[in-house]
Amino acid sequence: MPFLPILGFSGTDYEKVRPDFRKVVDPYSGKEIFVVPPILPDWAVIHAIRADGNGNVVCSARESDRLAALAAKRTIVTVEEVVAAEGLVARPGEIFLSALHIDLVVIAPRGAHPGACVNTYGIDRAHVEKYLAASKTAAGFHAYLAETVIGKTEEAYRATECGTTGIAAPTGM
Repeated sequence: MPFLPILGFSGTDYEKVRPDFRKVVDPYSGKEIFVVPPILPDWAVIHAIRADGNGNVVCSARESDRLAALAAKRTIVTVEEVVAAEGLVARPGEIFLSALHIDLVVIAPRGAHPGACVNTYGIDRAHVEKYLAASKTAAGFHAYLAETVIGKTEEAYRATECGTTGIAAPTGM
């Protein structure tokens, strides 16, 4: 869409600080309304459930990942697994995304961790709580990164996080 109509901005400072927000006449009511330009990100990076060898993807219908991929100029998708094309079927809570909108697919099992991946695994609440507590200060955040991210291989991350949180690493990967 070339723009989106937005209600409620008349008389606010948006008129002064956002020259890209414009007023137009609503052809149905005759009243002036604001319209805003579309968000056109250069990149979208999303995590999906699975892909096929052609680059088609099944992702969560509960997230706005599909919208991000459609809006972006280029899209990278990490996925839990790659399946045969005939096995790429969207189940309840999932939605299909065509390879036409995807530039790169990367296999990354548990790539949404500590977040959830619909129909695959839930949120690792203990890890999220650990992150939230650590990120209250710059020193705490740096310590968190050193413990969980910096210099860690995927295997080391899984052994540490999956082992201590009781979440099993995916089988067959």
